[in-house]
Amino acid sequence: MDSLNTAHPLALSILLNEDLYVIEPVENIQNAEIIITPKEEPETAVESKIVIPVLQNKPIETPEASKPQAVASKPVFNYLGDNNKYLLIIVNDKTHQFINDKDLAFLLKILAAKKLDLHDIAILNTNSYADLAFKDLKEYFACNKILTFGIDPKSLQIQGIIANKAGEFEGVKILGTWALPLLDTDVKKKTIYWNELKNF
Repeated sequence: MDSLNTAHPLALSILLNEDLYVIEPVENIQNAEIIITPKEEPETAVESKIVIPVLQNKPIETPEASKPQAVASKPVFNYLGDNNKYLLIIVNDKTHQFINDKDLAFLLKILAAKKLDLHDIAILNTNSYADLAFKDLKEYFACNKILTFGIDPKSLQIQGIIANKAGEFEGVKILGTWALPLLDTDVKKKTIYWNELKNF
């Protein structure tokens, strides 16, 4: 049986799974450029610049490999305050981006009694967002406490919280109560809320 001989690059790339190098014998190199560079050592190095073609066997790309993976985007929230003490306050104001001036003034009085101010908190208006989930809020705000005003905690996927009773859900202390306008006009409701908030 005769041996098979081929020099065709495609045939060689199919038959051989290793890289091939074409190297001319030393006798056939006539105009090779030789550069001699001195080293710190007494020996000298000889470097020659010779172009050596290399055959590369590239895999065929499949459509699945070239599809970009969809990355789930994390929600971004627009809020009022600096959130320095990781206290999230959630309200529902249909007329303002964050909270109306009267409710804000009343809320700041409540916070001042706890020695807090706007720099310590983040006020989020649920009216600006269709679906809010506790997991997203906790991850984004890194909050350790949440106060809700006029918001049912179940709408935020928070379970086991009773109105005007401090509770805890997944490591976050939560206290929910009436909306700020109701709280502001009713002394009895203020008293009930304050008795719970002062130890929160």
